[in-house]
Amino acid sequence: MKRRKLSHIEHIVDGNIVYFVRVRGCFELKGLRSALNRVQRRHPALRVLLGEERGRFYYDYDAAPNIPLRVVRRSTDEDYRYECELELQRPFGNDNPLFRATWLRGEQESDLLFATSHRICDGASMVILVQEILRCLCESTGVGVDTAQHAPPGITCGTGKLEPGRFAPYEPVTRRDLIADYRPPSVWKRNLTARALNCVLGLIPESRRLSENREHSLEWRANVSLSERLKQRCKQEEVSVHAMFLVALDRALPAVFGDRAPKWIENPIDIRRGRFPALKDDMVFFAGGNFKLMTGQSPDEEFWARARTVREEILVKVEQELLDLPRRIHFSEMLRPLSRGQIQTIVRLGDEMNMNGSWNRFAFSNLGNLAVSESETPVQATDLRIYMHSLNVRALCLVTYTFNGEMRFYCMGDEKCLDPHQAETLQHSFMSMLENALTHTNVRGDRLSHCAAEVK
Repeated sequence: MKRRKLSHIEHIVDGNIVYFVRVRGCFELKGLRSALNRVQRRHPALRVLLGEERGRFYYDYDAAPNIPLRVVRRSTDEDYRYECELELQRPFGNDNPLFRATWLRGEQESDLLFATSHRICDGASMVILVQEILRCLCESTGVGVDTAQHAPPGITCGTGKLEPGRFAPYEPVTRRDLIADYRPPSVWKRNLTARALNCVLGLIPESRRLSENREHSLEWRANVSLSERLKQRCKQEEVSVHAMFLVALDRALPAVFGDRAPKWIENPIDIRRGRFPALKDDMVFFAGGNFKLMTGQSPDEEFWARARTVREEILVKVEQELLDLPRRIHFSEMLRPLSRGQIQTIVRLGDEMNMNGSWNRFAFSNLGNLAVSESETPVQATDLRIYMHSLNVRALCLVTYTFNGEMRFYCMGDEKCLDPHQAETLQHSFMSMLENALTHTNVRGDRLSHCAAEVK
């Protein structure tokens, strides 16, 4: 049996992610079970078991039983909230896969909850899994589905059916595959640095009392009209939606935290788009890397001018992170993983130092436009929501995505980081920044028009 030890980072990152999907259409338990089995056979991370030995975690590959599936009777549209909270708080046992499903069964509409451990799967990965499960579910109904368009990786065909050969299992990508042929320029310095840091990490005492993360969340959305206007304005100003959101978030933070605003906005980087050859097959379970944007920069600069600056900064930081990633992974392999008790000591130290509970960081993730089903399929997704719970570190984050033309926002924070009143203040301030930005004069557009007139 193949076994792999978890890295230093994987020991720290421990939490649950739940995707809620409301679907319209009829299907049978047998079809859903078949869809889950098929997706599990494809992805190695869905077939691992998490084990622990002398305080170190490891994965046993191809050892897990079938993905657990609960079936619950759905009475009202709000039933999913209780089940979702249950899935967020319920840890993944060592004898089960790190992925499970719940079907809230209704007559014409049903709710599907997909829960996973953040150690094997991030938000973007879950989108791919939801796409694949729904497509397999549609195939199980016996109705031909055109899967040639908008198909996730590995699911492409023009016959109206999912071709088994194109949904074949693949080998897991290891960190060694991503390190590739990287070698540190000065091996002895790197080894000395790693040994010194390991000595320091070894001195961290283990907390005897594990702190409990108590989180609350707030969801809101921009209607289709506002969402479209924001996207069109971004095109006019030649900035990304991500840059626009970052400027709005940066300028909303002082209204929420005052002088204690987080110093950095941390953004994950998705590297699964052809940048690393090793990820040609494994398109699901490795996101990798992040970049940080310092807050409070140029607060008086015009909104869209600042957004263009941020866009350029993002491009530079992403490219630099991609270059640095093999080096960082190589060094991470040399570090001694922290135990759960040591992580809790660091968390409690942050609490005592009054550092917003998240060590002065605010996590921001923009998942983009999420399309998990098509209008002509027999099983259609009519709603999609994202929920998270951190088991180790204090969480403070904002997740954005677009579904059915609406920009949606999910803010989640531990009580040590954010209280409900602050979350509402963040919502109002953030949306005010976006709405006010629409009223700003399109200086860039006016300048281009003026230049065009002069040429004529």
